[in-house]
Amino acid sequence: MPEPVTSHPGRWKRSRVAARVEQRTAGSRLLYRADHYSSLPVVAVAAGAALVCALAVGIALGFPNGWVVAFESGTSAVTLAMVFVIQHTQSREQAATQRKLDELLRALPGAESGLIMLEEASEETMNEVEEGQRSLKRSQG
Repeated sequence: MPEPVTSHPGRWKRSRVAARVEQRTAGSRLLYRADHYSSLPVVAVAAGAALVCALAVGIALGFPNGWVVAFESGTSAVTLAMVFVIQHTQSREQAATQRKLDELLRALPGAESGLIMLEEASEETMNEVEEGQRSLKRSQG
């Protein structure tokens, strides 16, 4: 974990935060790269071209049963793997966004600091906060 800057307690060194992938564990780096490269347009075009080629060869050979089973199994495996890759990446990005928002709440003088860990609160507490914010908005507007 990065060390706080001594002159500003609670602040992180910019150079340590800037290196995006190098700070992660090996597994996280692998998942990040899989997500990054699989989202490139050239990968979608290559996958589409491979699918068209496989379809053409399958038509020419009469779609052997082994091919159908292999295609279904491969598709299921890739889909399952991508679910985990996307979930991991989105979870990290959501956590980072939440920490940034928490920092903004701490920095703004008029902000309600009790909202910082709202995602950890019960559903009832979240509903109460939401209703309170709606009431405040109605009274202001």
